[in-house]
Amino acid sequence: MSKPLKTHGTFPSVLAYPLHGQGKLLSEGYRTRDGHFIEWLGRHLDGRGPVGVVSRPEPIFRKLTMRSSRPLAKNTVDLSTFVWRLPNLRNRREWWPRSAALYPELPPAATKTPAVVWNPFVALAPAAQNPFTQCSTVVLDLLDDWTVHYAFAPVLPHVEAAYKAAFAAATHVVTNAEGTLELAHRYGRTDAVLLLNGCDPERFATDSVATGPLTVGYVGKIGKRLDLELITTVAARLPDVSFVFAGPILDREYRAPLAQLPNVKLLGDVHYADVPELLRSFDVGWVPHRVGEGEVGGDVIKTYEYRAAGLPVLTTPVAGASSRGLDEVYVETTADEHQAWISGLLQAGPRVPRRISPIADAVTWRYKSASLLPLLGLDRVS
Repeated sequence: MSKPLKTHGTFPSVLAYPLHGQGKLLSEGYRTRDGHFIEWLGRHLDGRGPVGVVSRPEPIFRKLTMRSSRPLAKNTVDLSTFVWRLPNLRNRREWWPRSAALYPELPPAATKTPAVVWNPFVALAPAAQNPFTQCSTVVLDLLDDWTVHYAFAPVLPHVEAAYKAAFAAATHVVTNAEGTLELAHRYGRTDAVLLLNGCDPERFATDSVATGPLTVGYVGKIGKRLDLELITTVAARLPDVSFVFAGPILDREYRAPLAQLPNVKLLGDVHYADVPELLRSFDVGWVPHRVGEGEVGGDVIKTYEYRAAGLPVLTTPVAGASSRGLDEVYVETTADEHQAWISGLLQAGPRVPRRISPIADAVTWRYKSASLLPLLGLDRVS
């Protein structure tokens, strides 16, 4: 039986259902699209009422591992739910559809409150616990196309059921890239709005503290989305270049091939608060993503952040790579082409001057988050 939602005081001005939950937002530093939007919605609505972050329900044993000394985003409240259930250790993704039935029951006040949802499985929750049936307005914001995401293949029928329910019930649908826009269209939401990713340029310094060999850096999750063969080929051919990877390794088969290359550094996960300083030590921002198979329909946030730090960007031709209104983004396809591009930089010495260009206001998270307010039926306060 579900428990009532505990709001700890004033009922939120908007309910936010992130992909995972408050624990992950804090441990990573609000670095994902849902995290950035939650941060900025809290700022926009300061003085009206907090943003209530309704986390995906988690097994009670995870409560200890999800504690953090870092503060919540301004004007947000943590509405996490922990339950006496255990995940299926043979299929951890099964927790996504299973946890939908464990969301807290929404009080009558929710009927006058809008919600923004990033986790489509929320649409499978029972009616009393479901923002799609209980809240005044619901904006469904798409992060990736889970129907082609390798990680969700074990629960694909549940993904399709969640999408069908979410698309049918959402008041508005927002997509982060052309791939997720096409996903919305497949489910009949031709009214979906394209709202690309962005960055907070004020977070990033544009001066360099890079030392030693030319440094090509990557910040993000390390797994099947990356082109491992391209990475290892380029790194092996350029022993005088340092390749730095900052992020958690999601797929074990990626660790050994990267770790055995002497000019590849694996830093592990880096909290988002520390990413700006890390980018100061790079000469080039790299996006060695797989093209076609492995693409999940989303927009690459790191490209915006690399450019905010003044880094030239080398990327594979993933969707949208050359159409985001950013300069100094170089699209190359093969390992030979990536090697040649980096080798060209070496001719001028190990350091690459920063290539600084203004980041347009329309590319900022502040601007993009404000675009959600009218869809939610809200006016910006601050």
